[in-house]
This record gives sequence, structure tokens and C-alpha cells, in this order.
Amino acid sequence: DRSTITQLAQMAKTSLIRMREALDDPPYNFYLHTSPLHEETGTYYHWHIEIMPKLTKLAGFEKGTGFYINPTLPEEAAAVLRNIKL
Repeated sequence: DRSTITQLAQMAKTSLIRMREALDDPPYNFYLHTSPLHEETGTYYHWHIEIMPKLTKLAGFEKGTGFYINPTLPEEAAAVLRNIKL
């Protein structure tokens, strides 16, 4: 419904503003994850949005494994974002 879409848009906007302020306006990717096509996922799979700022440089570990090291705990990152005054 329209109210849900409006709330989602406001949350996304607020999140992007907080991220911009906390991280000095980094470039980022915005992903919409949906259930896999042609697979039976049942009701357990919920779509979600991921905002991934580019904060680190590609180095040997990342190049070799395809994985990125995140040195910040999610709880710490959430606290930083919550404390941004809008």
C-alpha cells in the first residue's frame, strides 16, 4: 500500500543522509535482494535492501578471495548512524 511505500522511502532517505554525514559522503552501491528465480523459497525468504558504501581499498586479501574485511562491528556502525542529528 502507499503508506508502506512512503515509509520505506523515508527510511531509505534518512539512512542515506545519516551515512553521508557519518562517512563524509562516500560512493555507495544500493542493492535490492529478492528471492531467487525458479527456486522454491517458501515464506522464509524476505526481500531486503542493502546499502554498501565503498570505504576500503582493494588489496591482496580482497583480490585473492573476493571477500572484503569489515573492521567495524554492526552495533558500532548502527550507534554512529543513530547519533547523527538530522
